[in-house]
Amino acid sequence: MRRYHITLGSTTTAGGKVTSASSNGSINSKKIALEGDPIICPACKSSGKIMCVGPRIPEIWNGKKVALENDLCICGCSPPPKLKPSQSLRCQVIEGSTIPNAPQQTTGSGEEEQDILEQFFSIHDANNDAVEGFRYDMFVNDTVHVAGVGLQDGNTVAIIGDNQKLSLVTWPTVEEVDLYD
Repeated sequence: MRRYHITLGSTTTAGGKVTSASSNGSINSKKIALEGDPIICPACKSSGKIMCVGPRIPEIWNGKKVALENDLCICGCSPPPKLKPSQSLRCQVIEGSTIPNAPQQTTGSGEEEQDILEQFFSIHDANNDAVEGFRYDMFVNDTVHVAGVGLQDGNTVAIIGDNQKLSLVTWPTVEEVDLYD
């Protein structure tokens, strides 16, 4: 499942609009919205706030979760309107998330499979091309596992084992520029 990031000016399913975005990051020169950022809702004629819901890859700015497509606008509307992205460059690809009415695979053997679970982050652009030029820190159960490492074909290192809480912090690699060239 893909969930696109919400930016300043993004709308809701009720015609609302994100009026302020408090992150330091931006996409196409529009700041990325965070949980708690304000929304104006013309449907109920009130102000609302972003509430993050649903599956996501942990991504934190200024101590708050980034807002993603289908997060909620908590205002006077019932049910709460959903956020709609205004950009298609940056998203989270959530693997293994449950999609309603999706067929379930079964082995038919009646025995539980003993698979080794590998967890990692895979970062791709809107064209599904691997994103390069970023470094990252990966945390496992809130402890630094790797620091300042570059992505390989858009992927982080893999962590073996289940029930691991993974968090990722990324930043663009800054290339040195020769001023005399």
